[in-house]
Amino acid sequence: MFTGFELTEEQRLLQDAVREFAKKEFTPERSREYEEKGEFPWELYRKMCQQGYLSVQIPEEYGGQGLGLMEELIVIYESVKVEPVLAYTVWCGIFGVDYLINFGTHEQKAKWLPKIAKGEIVSTAMFTEPAGGSDLTRVLDTRAVKVGDKVWKINGTKTFITNGTIFDVACVLTQTDPNAKPPYRGQTVFVVERKPGIDTTLIKGKMGWHCSPTAEVSFSDVEVTDDDILGGPANLNRGFYQAISFLDESRVKVACAAVATAEAALEKAIQYAKERKAFGRVIAGFQGLAYQIVDVATKVELAKSMIFRTAKVVERARHDKAMMDEAVKLASMLKWYGAKLAVEACDLAVEVLGGYGYIAEYDVERWFRFAKVLEIVEGTREIQKNAIARYVLGREAAQYF
Repeated sequence: MFTGFELTEEQRLLQDAVREFAKKEFTPERSREYEEKGEFPWELYRKMCQQGYLSVQIPEEYGGQGLGLMEELIVIYESVKVEPVLAYTVWCGIFGVDYLINFGTHEQKAKWLPKIAKGEIVSTAMFTEPAGGSDLTRVLDTRAVKVGDKVWKINGTKTFITNGTIFDVACVLTQTDPNAKPPYRGQTVFVVERKPGIDTTLIKGKMGWHCSPTAEVSFSDVEVTDDDILGGPANLNRGFYQAISFLDESRVKVACAAVATAEAALEKAIQYAKERKAFGRVIAGFQGLAYQIVDVATKVELAKSMIFRTAKVVERARHDKAMMDEAVKLASMLKWYGAKLAVEACDLAVEVLGGYGYIAEYDVERWFRFAKVLEIVEGTREIQKNAIARYVLGREAAQYF
């Protein structure tokens, strides 16, 4: 993965172990099976948890490994590179856990993190709404209204929610002060347990990524308390800022998966190009094709380097507010570039394999359909460019972005 970078001995051992596990468990046959059935890979999810690969950043006192972002990126990269669709789906079983790790109270962490670490439950985070999409700066339609001394009721709808039909606990961004100026200063994240009043509808007909259930989730008078505010009552109306910090780290992880997908597709293309013959020679010997492969190979190496740098900055920004702007900028750059690269590399692989590239048995058509979603989740490419523009051009010049 990070050849040439100074990984610790522990990180190298983790890298080798994850790669070996992934090659054994994340087979193309299994991926095709889960995709065709449209089922979440529960067995593999629990196996990854049992190995400790999905609890890398969960503190040891809550049943995890107590390691850092770099270690989690190693797990993501090495597993996704083996079989992108299946491995990324399994990793998404803990989606939203960073919220609890970075902002949760001791009580919230003690209640949920050990269960997540063991693979007993699935988590998620909910931002997107039908009317607003990726725009978190507006007045959210999902409202939490205080109805008692410490009691709130949530009403509204979230959409395109990963793990939307199978989650046990969710970090839900709500509007708690609809009169706040600007609106995002009146948003709060609640840690919500799956309970009556929460209804889910599976979104069918996706282009790809069928083994990960995406859903619309509606809340009807769902009761929560002050104790369910992420980080406790002191974090009332701090939800937007928590979301931005969460998204920085999450976007790095999506980008890491995207670059791993790009490298997997590139290797498929190279292997086929060196074996396939046409007009008396292997097709890798045609300069036009060779240059296309060279272009993508160069971009993959550059993107891998950027993962390492961005991860370091994002980790520092957790404790150093002076690094926050740089973290947002680099995370958005990496997410936009990495996801775009995944689509480009998968497209190249399909073209190199020709007719075979369009057939499910050869894997790259499945990866191609999956790669496209990486440009959309955690903010579209336009959202990423808006964020980048604010830091490259300055807020005054980019005030309309």
